[in-house]
Amino acid sequence: MSKNKSRKGKSKFTPFLFSAIDVFLLITSFFLANQLVFDGISPNIIFYSSSALVFSVIWIIMSLKFNLYEIPRIIYTYKVLSENIYALFNFSLLIGGILFFSASTMLSPLFMAYVLLFFLLGLLFWRFLAMYIIKTYRKQGNNYRSILLVGLNKNIATLIDEIYLKPKYGYKIAGLFTDANVKNNLKEIYKGGLSEITAFLENNYVDEIIISLPHHAGKLINDLFRYADNNMIRVRVIPEFSEYLSQTFSIDYVQNIPILKLRSEPLNSITNRTLKRCFDILFSLITTLFIFTWLFPIIAIIIKLTSNGPVFFVQKRTGKDGIAFNCFKFRSMSVNSNSDNLQATKNDARVTDFGAFMRKTSIDELPQIINVLLNQMSLVGPRPHMLKHTDEYRVLVDKFMVRHFAKPGVTGWAQINGFRGETKLLKDMENRAAADIWYIENWSFFLDIKIVLSTAWSMFFKKDENAF
Repeated sequence: MSKNKSRKGKSKFTPFLFSAIDVFLLITSFFLANQLVFDGISPNIIFYSSSALVFSVIWIIMSLKFNLYEIPRIIYTYKVLSENIYALFNFSLLIGGILFFSASTMLSPLFMAYVLLFFLLGLLFWRFLAMYIIKTYRKQGNNYRSILLVGLNKNIATLIDEIYLKPKYGYKIAGLFTDANVKNNLKEIYKGGLSEITAFLENNYVDEIIISLPHHAGKLINDLFRYADNNMIRVRVIPEFSEYLSQTFSIDYVQNIPILKLRSEPLNSITNRTLKRCFDILFSLITTLFIFTWLFPIIAIIIKLTSNGPVFFVQKRTGKDGIAFNCFKFRSMSVNSNSDNLQATKNDARVTDFGAFMRKTSIDELPQIINVLLNQMSLVGPRPHMLKHTDEYRVLVDKFMVRHFAKPGVTGWAQINGFRGETKLLKDMENRAAADIWYIENWSFFLDIKIVLSTAWSMFFKKDENAF
C-alpha cells in the first residue's frame, strides 16, 4: 500500500446517521403511543409535538455524553446493547423527574410509558442491526485499520489469533517484527527483525503500531514513539508485565507518575453504589409489600407447627470489609449446638421436613431482605459465610478475602453458576471465590438484573442439586 495514501479519521457521517435514526425512532414512538392511548387524536397536538422535539434533543445530548455514537473497533454486541439500555434508563429517570417537578400535567404518564417502551424496542433493534451491518461490512474488507506488530510473546500471539486475524474486527496486519523465533502459522505476516522496522515504515502505510517489548528495549520503544508522532501514526503498548499478571489492571496517574491498579472495582464509584442501593431499596420494599406481608405469617405458622424453636435463625456472618453482622433466615433446622460450626449437608438430619422445602426453593433466605434494608447486605453480591468458615478459607483459598470488598448478597454470580451449597472439596470454595471476585471486578447494573431474574427463574422452574 502506498506510503502517501491519505489517512482517514473517524467517519463524521456515522454520528449524524445514528442521531437522525434515533430521533426518527423517538418521534415514531410518540406517534405509536398517541395511536394506542388517544386513538390518534392528541389532546394537545402542539404540546405533544413540542415535547417530542425537546425529548429528542435531550436524548441526543445524553447519547453524546454516554458515547453511544462511538463505534468501537472490537464490537461486543451485548456490551453495546447494555450501554444503550443504561443510557435509556437514565433518560427515563430524567424524563420522569421533569414530569414530576413540572407544574404541567398535560403529558400523560401512561402515554410516556408507551413512548419509552416503543423507543426501547426500536433502539435495541436498530443498534443490533447496525452492529451486524458494520461487522458484515468489515468482513468484506472495508473499514479496516492497518496495524504493525512489534514484538512476539504470549499476549501478541493471543491477540493475533483472537482479534487481528478475524475480519469482523476490521484489522489488517501490515507486518510482524520480532527477533524471536516465529512459528509456521505466523510466517506469512513476519516481515523481519526489530532493526528493520523503520525501513518498512518508510515504504508502507500503517494506522497503528502495537508494541510489546521488554523494558531493556527502551531506546527502540522511544524511537518508535518519536517516529509515530512525526508521521501521524497512533501507538499502543502492551506492558511487558501483562504477560505474567493474571488479573485485570488499570493505570492511574499522580503527578504524571503511572500507578498500577490491580483490580477494577466499579462499585468504588459513588454513582454506581447509589444506583445499586436505590435498586436494593426499591426491590426490597416491593418484595416486602407484595410478598412478605402475606407469605411471612404463613411460613411463621408452619415453622412453629412443625418444629420447636424460633421462627428466625440469626447467625453472625462476615460482611463487607470483614465486619460481622447478624444475618437473618427462616429457621430450617431443629435447634442444635453445631449450627455455627457445621455446614448443611445432603440428607442432613438437622433439617426439618418443611426446612428442606424452604432450602430447595431458597425461601429460607427471604428474611435477608431485612438485612438489605438495614444496608448490611445487597440483593446481589458474594454470599456471606459463617465466621468460622471465613477464618478457615482465608488461609486455604488464595484471594478469598477479596470477595469482602463488596457487600454480601442474598444471591450472587456464584450461585446462579452452580457454586452454592456444601463445599465438600477445597476446589468448590475456590470456584465460588473466583466467581465472586469476577462479579466485583465486572459489576454492572444490568448484571445485577440478570442475576436477580436468573435466581427467580431457578426458584420456580429449575431444580438445583446443590440446594439442600
